[in-house]
Amino acid sequence: MTTVLSPTDRPQVVDDWFLLPAPAPAARTRLFCLPHAGGDATAFAPLARELAPGIEVWGLRLPGRGARLRDPLPADFDELVRQVVGALLPHTHPGIAFGLYGQSFGALLGYEVARALPPGHRPRFFVPASAHAPQRWAAELPEQIDAAALLSATDADRVIEQNAELKALTLAVTGADLALCRGYRYRPGQLPPEVRLHAVVGAGDPLVAGPDLAAWGAVSERPVATTVVAGGHLLAVPTEPGPVALLRSVADAANAEPAHPVRPASVPTRPEQAPDPDPDPDPDPDPDLDPDLDLDLTDTTFWAGPDVAARIDALRAAGPVRRMTVAGDGPTWAVLSYQHAAQVLGDAENFSSLGGSLLGTSPDGTPPAGSGTMMAFTDPPVHRTIRNPLTPFFNARNTAGYAPRLAEIAGQAVRAGLARGEVNFVDTIAPVPLAVMCDLLDIPEADRAKVVALSDRAFLGDTPQERRSGHQDLIRYLFMHTIAHRARPADDLVSVLATHRVDGGLLPIEDVVLNLDNILVGGVQTVRHTAAMGMLALLRNPRQLRALWEGEVEPADAVDELLRWTSSGLHVLRTAARDVRLGAAEIKAGEKVVVWTWAANHDPAQFDRPEDLLLDRAANRHLGLGWGPHFCLGAALAKAELAAIFTALRDQVREVELIGRPRHNKSIINFGLDELPVRLVAR
Repeated sequence: MTTVLSPTDRPQVVDDWFLLPAPAPAARTRLFCLPHAGGDATAFAPLARELAPGIEVWGLRLPGRGARLRDPLPADFDELVRQVVGALLPHTHPGIAFGLYGQSFGALLGYEVARALPPGHRPRFFVPASAHAPQRWAAELPEQIDAAALLSATDADRVIEQNAELKALTLAVTGADLALCRGYRYRPGQLPPEVRLHAVVGAGDPLVAGPDLAAWGAVSERPVATTVVAGGHLLAVPTEPGPVALLRSVADAANAEPAHPVRPASVPTRPEQAPDPDPDPDPDPDPDLDPDLDLDLTDTTFWAGPDVAARIDALRAAGPVRRMTVAGDGPTWAVLSYQHAAQVLGDAENFSSLGGSLLGTSPDGTPPAGSGTMMAFTDPPVHRTIRNPLTPFFNARNTAGYAPRLAEIAGQAVRAGLARGEVNFVDTIAPVPLAVMCDLLDIPEADRAKVVALSDRAFLGDTPQERRSGHQDLIRYLFMHTIAHRARPADDLVSVLATHRVDGGLLPIEDVVLNLDNILVGGVQTVRHTAAMGMLALLRNPRQLRALWEGEVEPADAVDELLRWTSSGLHVLRTAARDVRLGAAEIKAGEKVVVWTWAANHDPAQFDRPEDLLLDRAANRHLGLGWGPHFCLGAALAKAELAAIFTALRDQVREVELIGRPRHNKSIINFGLDELPVRLVAR
């Protein structure tokens, strides 16, 4: 039996662009509602309550009204379409069945948005309400009608007449939206063939009549249905839900059609992944749990999906420690709650690192290379003997002394980005952690271009083969670099590690190289991916971006929230050293336990409003840099680098504009972005 999650009584705001009046994460269909001229997303609250839990309403929060009153009113129709498309893209995952409902001005906006959305992100249906077809829009909009006349025609003035300030504000917003309508120019074209169109109008509408709806047929490749319902010009308003039955019917009909060839929301077992012939039952199974919730968490498209939080919440509620099968690693225990994640990471006695710290490092169960001698693959007390001599290079005092150099490196990177204007933000900030690592590992100036090139291939190569080749060449370079520092040691990090003794003997060269490679990878990847994913999060949360840019929150104070929110190190692997109980799970010695960091860092039991990006979040004890004995050695330096990057951006850049679709990488080790196309505008 499928679990039906009922809508919550608490509305949610997503990315500043959407209001979910009655969140229903298990809904089959997502309905994006576009308001009328002068209207706001709050008009769709009654509609949302009526349609839930089967349909989840996402009301569009347009700038310059309601909770976004401080934002500038839209001044150009095409620019508004571009902004709305950009806001929709992250929430129109190909596995999500969704539709658009727009009334009056919102119908015109919805038509252009539906045309502009790319393949794989198009609505299954579009319901324009109370609107002339776009090719007739200019001719049917009376020249003499102004904001006051429009409000009078829709009876909206009866609501605002009692408050002069509210009336003046509503007239201003409505007038601005009318100006957008007058500036609209129809460009001939039809909706994509996968979009079902059903136009609706109220029987008492003074501006649009039932026969007018037939003209919508000219902009659709498919037959267009039309319906006249009871009501006036505005159907969905704060006091009336609007065409509930019609929207349910259209959604059901659209969902009944064969899906277009896009990736399904529920991830099946991959062809190369043999199912566990006798999987253990969940430790505390929920008989109502939908089996589709048992997802492949190693598939990065799941973590990039807009519905990831709701699906993880459902999984966590059904069993915070649960069995799953991972291709190449076999049966594992997935840990999804903060409480259990912290317990695993903090208990090296029961949950060992000797078997590897990442999925894929020991698929056949044999210890990985470096087990027992590489920091990431050791347990206390051996772990401390390797870590302790390196700690001074990363402590707060040395990091503070390095601040001027950090500011210089970050400033140079941002200036280079501004000189180009339109950039891939990932490439723009990548030189910062690479330069820091070159400083830290005492890479000579003559070799830095080579190391940067090798690192680019290893971390940013287009294919796995290119990345593997780059990494092998980087290891070879570090091998020779280590030999030189062992022969002529100084007081740098490489020399200290190359001459370090464990149990009276020098650490083998191979182990020194593996540790240096681990430091380099961790230092570069964590900072680069957190910075890029953090920038994307800020672009999708413009109020938080504005707070950072205007100095309401300092970059150094915002870093922890960006680390929590992005959780680029998606998982950490441990192996049970003995039979142990974790929550309701009975874990046997030798079984693999995977802490899914993102899930722990978005656990509502630990974090208030975990899906809200709050740069000033207090008591932010996230797991983005680990926990317990393996807490990130370079945590202070990584935070300082991120603060320097965002300080340089704030000081030099007036505006960061998303100009294309972000593209995530395919790594579950360092999950992040390969591309974040932006335009940087100087102050």
